[in-house]
Amino acid sequence: MTHRILCVDGDKDASEDTAETIRSQLADLDPVVETAGTLADAEALLGTDTDVIVTEYDLSDGTGFDIVSAAEDVCPDAGVILYTDTDPGTLDTIELRGAITEYVGKDSVFGEERLADLVRTTIETRSQGSYPMPQTEAERLAALQSFDLDDEELIESLDRITDLAAAHFDVEQASINLITEYSQEFLACYGEAEDWKTMDREDSICTFTILEESGVMAVEDVTEDPRFQSRADSLIELGIRAYMGANLITSNGLVIGPLCIYDDEPRSFSPAEKAYLRDLAAVAMDLIEYHTQLRAVGDIEEADQ
Repeated sequence: MTHRILCVDGDKDASEDTAETIRSQLADLDPVVETAGTLADAEALLGTDTDVIVTEYDLSDGTGFDIVSAAEDVCPDAGVILYTDTDPGTLDTIELRGAITEYVGKDSVFGEERLADLVRTTIETRSQGSYPMPQTEAERLAALQSFDLDDEELIESLDRITDLAAAHFDVEQASINLITEYSQEFLACYGEAEDWKTMDREDSICTFTILEESGVMAVEDVTEDPRFQSRADSLIELGIRAYMGANLITSNGLVIGPLCIYDDEPRSFSPAEKAYLRDLAAVAMDLIEYHTQLRAVGDIEEADQ
């Protein structure tokens, strides 16, 4: 896993010194450390995969607090460390309480050592929760494990659903995906998606889809969505420029994954199109639950014989 750290300081030498301290003290993590001298430069470098921001307070075109505000839109889970000579007593931090991980004085005793320790702790904490999870995650995983998803007849039926989805939306790829504890698995696929392999959950678009209260998530252009900009090139290589996913929701209201369609060009999705994909996903979920129930009945009958 790549750990990205952004050091922001108007003093170029100070910025490079901070970056070098982090690289040397965290060499075992092999971090990618970038530097910026202005608020504008920092905003251009922010990405969804930014783990930590180490920033001076005074900048030529703003303040460290402005960077915090920008990060909240792009990488809200990133830790922010104010590494500055500015007296903390002169800063109004009430509005940003909780957004700043820590304040470290540049000239304080063991300041560099403390900074490195804070950066490490922030990375380790972020790595443990680097993607959003539903509040019902434990129940959701239990439901996923309860289904019989290895049967070839079931998968053939689900393949027909991905065929229907691809034909209706005139796309080259579609799939039914399962979101496990740490990965995304491809259960049924159409087109080149058949060649896709298991991917880490943190790299998955669908890990965001399963959080959608409406049951459907549409992305018109992955290059314009801040959640996916950092890996847009990889998605485009797979033929994913636009995306829509509709959740497979169990009879108990738990989401095990989505039915997805992928377009290699930017596109918008109408309410009717979202409703159609939602209906297809409901049919897929019905098939999974019905198949599991039939298998359970068959197992009981075999046990009684």
